[in-house]
Amino acid sequence: MSDIYTRRCKGCGASVSFDPTAEKLKCPFCGAEEEIPLSYEGITEIDLNTALQTAIQQKTTLSTHQILSCESCGAQIAYKEARATCDFCGAEAVSQKSLQEQPIKPQGVLPFGISPEEARKAFDLWVKSLWFAPSDLRRQSRIEELRGVYLPSWTFDAHVWAHWTATPGYYRTRTESYYDQASKSWRTRSVQYIEWASPVSGHHQDFYDDVLVSGLNSLPTRYLQGIGEFATTTDLRAYEAAYFLGWDVALPDKPLPDAWQEGHQQIVSLTEAACKRAVPGDTHRDFRMQLQLSGLTTKLIYLPIYILAYRYGGKPYRVVIHGRTGVVSGDRPISWLKVLLAVLLAIAVVGILVYFSGK
Repeated sequence: MSDIYTRRCKGCGASVSFDPTAEKLKCPFCGAEEEIPLSYEGITEIDLNTALQTAIQQKTTLSTHQILSCESCGAQIAYKEARATCDFCGAEAVSQKSLQEQPIKPQGVLPFGISPEEARKAFDLWVKSLWFAPSDLRRQSRIEELRGVYLPSWTFDAHVWAHWTATPGYYRTRTESYYDQASKSWRTRSVQYIEWASPVSGHHQDFYDDVLVSGLNSLPTRYLQGIGEFATTTDLRAYEAAYFLGWDVALPDKPLPDAWQEGHQQIVSLTEAACKRAVPGDTHRDFRMQLQLSGLTTKLIYLPIYILAYRYGGKPYRVVIHGRTGVVSGDRPISWLKVLLAVLLAIAVVGILVYFSGK
């Protein structure tokens, strides 16, 4: 990244920014637009073992941005304009410093696809769908602080080969007799049991493309998983800093070895689930799996998200919005008064039904 951050409008000289609706650079004053050369070339998959050994010592300058380092969650965000709060936790204890270089060069970027206005509408619909959220959540969360941020993320590719063994079980029912103390008589009932078969085994092969891991310690990967998939295998663009114009950019602080631990666990879990689905029967026990990985690669990319960090009742909450689809997920407080009222209403409805059914 270089002085591209100071790109000016050819018409009026004002600073331009990336417009997600037009997918072009746009001047906020005169409306002039400029195309960004579309390229899918140059997205390089890096051999994972080599990357782990060298720690990817490339340097990239972010000369015109200012960095806010959050003293609460540790996030570092490259802002175009100075901020007083952290995008990721809402803390006000932040310190500003000039950024000289970004330690890792990205290989790709997925541009924003929805505008801030569309993100706010998605958040409003999400809040309205929360039955047990406090009534004043919309006001307390200060939606005007919803930020569009490019999030650094690690991707991992892997060929997997697994051998598994397990003992399948089948649900069966049988009729048995029992003595009913209330009626003083013998009755029958159906009882379910598991019939265990002989152990079985099998193999599973697969290829995982772009398993995502958040590059920020302050934003766990589960938030990305909560808003659905990012089409990195089809829509990822070659890295171009022009997409960052006018947007906040978070800097990666999760080292590659730590990210790979998360990615490896995801791959193990996905493979284990696939193997278990292959076990015949209704259930199983004594499952064991041997896993071999090959063709391991990685890359650093930037993903578009909107994030809202706020506090309610003294506790921190965080909502994340997919920057291309508008899917919303995150934390929210619960109004226990609403829960109590719902329980009381359910009890009242059941009581009325019982009353009329007895007549």
